[in-house]
Amino acid sequence: ILLQREDIRDRFIRLAGASDIQRSTIGLNDAAIRLSRFFLAQALLNMSFGIVIGLGLWAIGIPNPALWGIVAAMMRFVPYIGGFIAAFFPVLLATAIDPGWSMVALTIALFLITEPLAGHVAEPILYGQHTGLSPAAVVLATLFWTMLWGPVGLLLATPLTVCLVVLGKHIEGLHFIEILLGDEPALEPEERFYQRVLAADANEAADQAEQQLKKVALSDYYDDVPMKALLLAQADAANGKLSRDKQVEIRHTM
Repeated sequence: ILLQREDIRDRFIRLAGASDIQRSTIGLNDAAIRLSRFFLAQALLNMSFGIVIGLGLWAIGIPNPALWGIVAAMMRFVPYIGGFIAAFFPVLLATAIDPGWSMVALTIALFLITEPLAGHVAEPILYGQHTGLSPAAVVLATLFWTMLWGPVGLLLATPLTVCLVVLGKHIEGLHFIEILLGDEPALEPEERFYQRVLAADANEAADQAEQQLKKVALSDYYDDVPMKALLLAQADAANGKLSRDKQVEIRHTM
């Protein structure tokens, strides 16, 4: 695929049509930038994981900690299970050189703590920030592609999903994919505020307000969010979508 990348790129543009070369080019560039960020973030995270493992094994007293740190960093390119595979050799070595079980227990604990933190906390957040996916989308994509294609799907889950989100961004018929999996806010601030007021949830509406007030002045916030939310309510009331009781409830919540 890499050897034929220019030909594949041109065929993709041909599929989009000669009349839309500009949009196709923007989409391809967008996908390339997001994927390069993903691979860079993956490399940096795995290197950091290897450094932490190497230092931890050095503190425990395992021979050749730098070697096992490098192995751990390389194995983490196998998503989710690579770190535990890398733990096999240090644990085996600890079993061989330690007459007791303390070194073995510490080595196992090191991997049991660092791998879930890296794989289930750092990865979704870091990849989400650099690929345009929401953290939840990273996890859901991994589950879906692994269920569909097994280990191959596990390896390709994030790159495939990034490409789908890019398609959703640039092709109107697939826009729902970007809404579901992208990191852009699904609702405008006034829409979120109005939705919470409709649900009579004054607490979350106030929480949203506090977050906004960290960035804008109070008067600007009133103009940009609650007033626009009231306009949405006014439109719904004018169209007969809000009962009298619901209007009173909205007023009390506001």
